Amino acid sequence: MVKGVEPKNEGRTRFATNHKILIFCLFFLAITGTMCYFIDDRKEAYEAKWLIVSTAWYITISFSIIAVFKKARIGYLTAGILSWITLALWMLDNSHVIFGISFFATKPNMIMIVRNFIGSAIASLGIISSHNAFHKILRCRMN
Repeated sequence: MVKGVEPKNEGRTRFATNHKILIFCLFFLAITGTMCYFIDDRKEAYEAKWLIVSTAWYITISFSIIAVFKKARIGYLTAGILSWITLALWMLDNSHVIFGISFFATKPNMIMIVRNFIGSAIASLGIISSHNAFHKILRCRMN
């Protein structure tokens, strides 16, 4: 763990900025994911397989938040992987907008479509910030 240590040549973005953005993204991914259970009118969202996937997703978010707060590299790595998977799943859920077919369940309502695009934007920001923070923390440890 690296506490209070930041690299001298940080480039365009600072480690602290990427760290804060990533924590923000992880919390908002959890909030955006929770909204699904209040606004999604599809019955498939409540099937056992999707509830198991959701539970694993929330456990991974919790682990990432704890590890990122401790500034452990594994936290940044899991946050990045989680963000990539989340982006892929939410974009596939909106695939009917482009392709006319839904890969996972029946076609979502308009509120879910908007939620998926907002969540995808948050996940994209999480991908970028976790990538930057991961590489900056590596640079901290090498100095």
